[in-house]
Amino acid sequence: MSRPGVLLLVLAFLIPAATAATITITPAAIDPGDTVTVDVQNLPDGAAFSLGIRGEFDVTPGDRFAFTAKNLVLPFSLGSGEVSAYSRGTERTSLSVQMPDGFSASLGDSADENGEFRTTQNYNISSGTYEVLTLAGGAAPTTERVVTEVTMQGTKTGPDNGRITFGIEGVTHGTATVTVYVDGRQELSRTIAIGGGISSPTTTTQGSGSGGTGGSPGGLFPTEPTSGPATTASTDGKASLTGTDLEGAGLLAVAVQGTVPAGWSLSGKTYAVTPEGREFDPAAVLSFRLPSADTTATLARYENGAWTLVPSKIEGDRITATVSRAGTYALLIPASSAAPVVTTTTAAAATTTSAVPVTTTSTAAPVAPLLPVIALAILTLGWKGRR
Repeated sequence: MSRPGVLLLVLAFLIPAATAATITITPAAIDPGDTVTVDVQNLPDGAAFSLGIRGEFDVTPGDRFAFTAKNLVLPFSLGSGEVSAYSRGTERTSLSVQMPDGFSASLGDSADENGEFRTTQNYNISSGTYEVLTLAGGAAPTTERVVTEVTMQGTKTGPDNGRITFGIEGVTHGTATVTVYVDGRQELSRTIAIGGGISSPTTTTQGSGSGGTGGSPGGLFPTEPTSGPATTASTDGKASLTGTDLEGAGLLAVAVQGTVPAGWSLSGKTYAVTPEGREFDPAAVLSFRLPSADTTATLARYENGAWTLVPSKIEGDRITATVSRAGTYALLIPASSAAPVVTTTTAAAATTTSAVPVTTTSTAAPVAPLLPVIALAILTLGWKGRR
């Protein structure tokens, strides 16, 4: 094959690298038992994928509740997977899952002093139909509204195109917020009304990533308006955000791939302060739990494919930093090797809303859109070399 022919072949292989995943979530409203569809296109193997399903609904104080995603069809597998569950406004909550292979799993516990329940289990999440995925329990005696959240996440393998479908049962009136993250970036999130919705759902907005509007309140388990300092925590309780300007802000674990500064390594999960584009005035305090009180550590912010150290302060078994805007942050500890490394951590979902059916196409990695240009330059140089 001639040299120009080889270069053209290289160009043909490079162009698809700029293609990004496209996510569509429908419909805008359902009745109990109706099906929700998450259409996924161009999702490559090896991508860190996260699906979050959040329910918010009114209850009678002290009564039992159940929020069920029934016949959940997953068209691809999630290796090194993780299933997380959360509830708020409860006395006790249990998570029950019916696996595609017929195996059933159930676990539960009492809520903490704040009426919150959280659990995380590691699984290799296989493709197939999950007949039942339920969060159920008892509402707290003083609670009139319960919030539940289930997140499935891991490294995707299988078809690049497919549809995730599931029905929502157990709730007559409420909302279901479905959120998708790919490689640590929120691709799409929308709130779906169930049976007409609820009287005053928490106000949230789609983030600025992947076609979002940005700049409006939104996040996972958003904080309520308050006149004094408020605190919101991640579902595992290992990271928290405190400040007087937190209305609608959230904190969630995400999957991120990036270059770590020489001499450091990531410790534990990475967390996103949401929604994208949110600013804090006055600034908020971000806090991470340390592996031990005597750990040498720093916090870092993820931008443009790399982690950048931020001024941090260790106090007892926690490390804190002042943040004025949303973003993704991580705890770094000294590495055994000074060479830069690339690290992947597990993901979870955020909660934001979209008023109408939305399709979003994710932004490709910064270098991906340049690859065809690079290949064209190589091709041009090849022609010049023949002259």
